[in-house]
Amino acid sequence: MAPDLKNKRFAIFGLQGTGKSVLVKHFLRSTPNSIVYDVLREHTGLHRYLVSYRQYSPVALAELNNFVNRVVIGSGKIRLFVLEEANRYCRPKPNPLPDSILYLNDFQRHLNIAFGVVARRPTQLHSDLVELAHYLFIFRLVGKNDFEFLEATAEGLGEAVRKLPDYHFIVVNPDRSFYQHEPVLMES
Repeated sequence: MAPDLKNKRFAIFGLQGTGKSVLVKHFLRSTPNSIVYDVLREHTGLHRYLVSYRQYSPVALAELNNFVNRVVIGSGKIRLFVLEEANRYCRPKPNPLPDSILYLNDFQRHLNIAFGVVARRPTQLHSDLVELAHYLFIFRLVGKNDFEFLEATAEGLGEAVRKLPDYHFIVVNPDRSFYQHEPVLMES
């Protein structure tokens, strides 16, 4: 299976329907005291924080900051936090990261929290979340910009991701070496 994510940062990318949510559910089910910020209401039966789907706005950012500061960081109990649709809150530079996400990205290991973000495309997400991630889990992507970004991350990564079968994914390690992983089975 995928690497141990304890006290690690990670990002999950891929086209719609390629398996991102299945992988997130697997991580959530295998980690006690985990929670997902569930924008699209995809994670029924799991410990999740339901939020109404909003475009990038001051209200949406304030709600996210409040939740992360109060529940994720403030409780001291959460061991895995996953932010779904992270590109809605953590837009690419030059936009700043929301304060709570900046703090979590910098200090998650001191808080004993694994922190993951999920987005369709790495090019739509703040680069600090991608470049500082210990692990990347990448399902099929076919866009030109994604290909170029991935090739800049590791030689051959763009081509490997482009050729992935359904539900298979690439695991990119901290040293940016990578390997193809078999699909994670959907748990009932």
